[in-house]
Amino acid sequence: MSSHIQPPAGWAPPGAEFRTSNNVSRTVTGTLVGLSVTPIGIGLAAHGGLGTRQWVILGDEGDRWSSNAQMIGGALLLFLVALLASYSPVGTVIAGLVWGLLPGAVQLFFPHDLWRLIEQTPGLSEEWRLALYNWVLNGWGLVLGLLLIGAGLAATLRRR
Repeated sequence: MSSHIQPPAGWAPPGAEFRTSNNVSRTVTGTLVGLSVTPIGIGLAAHGGLGTRQWVILGDEGDRWSSNAQMIGGALLLFLVALLASYSPVGTVIAGLVWGLLPGAVQLFFPHDLWRLIEQTPGLSEEWRLALYNWVLNGWGLVLGLLLIGAGLAATLRRR
């Protein structure tokens, strides 16, 4: 005999009709946050990396701390996107595909078109375009995309 008492067939707790599974809203929210925070993190990390490269080559250490602060800020934002996988794995995977794997694939298969695509990005100065171009050209887009996709997949598999 079972020690658990089973509720009658068709019975639901009070208020159950008002409950929804928040999976859709979590997915939409996570995707929007991932798609908006990831390019900001990439931009900060890429621009900080370009600034660091310049002070190393030119020996101008006056801008060293602002470049490092940009890289740290960008890394923290990308960390938040990876952490977002615990809330919405789909958002992290989509951000990794759109902002990492896709630009990395363009760089691998169509390297001559990469600069043209980055140059057409509205609202960026020439310095920011160069920073993004170097970021993707050096393979960081592909690395970031695979890491974010891996974080999303790991969170999905962990839930099961």
